[in-house]
Amino acid sequence: MPALTRLHCVGAKLFGEIVMAKCTPIILTPFFQLRDEDAVEQRMYVAGFTDEAGEAWGTLIPLDAEMVEGAVLGQQIFTAWCNSDGRIQPQPNSDGLFEELLEKGRLKETPLDELVAEAIEQGKNEPNDDILDMFEIMHERLVRAQGMVVDEIARRRR
Repeated sequence: MPALTRLHCVGAKLFGEIVMAKCTPIILTPFFQLRDEDAVEQRMYVAGFTDEAGEAWGTLIPLDAEMVEGAVLGQQIFTAWCNSDGRIQPQPNSDGLFEELLEKGRLKETPLDELVAEAIEQGKNEPNDDILDMFEIMHERLVRAQGMVVDEIARRRR
């Protein structure tokens, strides 16, 4: 639950001939959001306070996206999740965060074969001494993975 800040007007006081009335308390809620939610590449966040109607109050504080994401994601542990159809996606340790990010479309899924193609493309210009062992290890892992999938398909068809 977000922290709340209350602002109160001073109670009714006699000021010369004028009586100042009491004001209704204003409840401000802190918020933190992308500055431009429609931008393809996010560069800034803003933080501030909104009233009960959602209107911003006071100065909005601009925050660099890289700094914010580093601070936030630096505290989160992500693993990789492989769906049964071979799509890979990041998965945060927190189930609640996973569900929220999944609903918002923030967990990009990438097919396994596209990840392999990207790894090969990234390594094309590397000297053989540096990359050949790594490609051989990837090949061994893919062969083991393929064997596990073939075994599971056979087990389910029995």
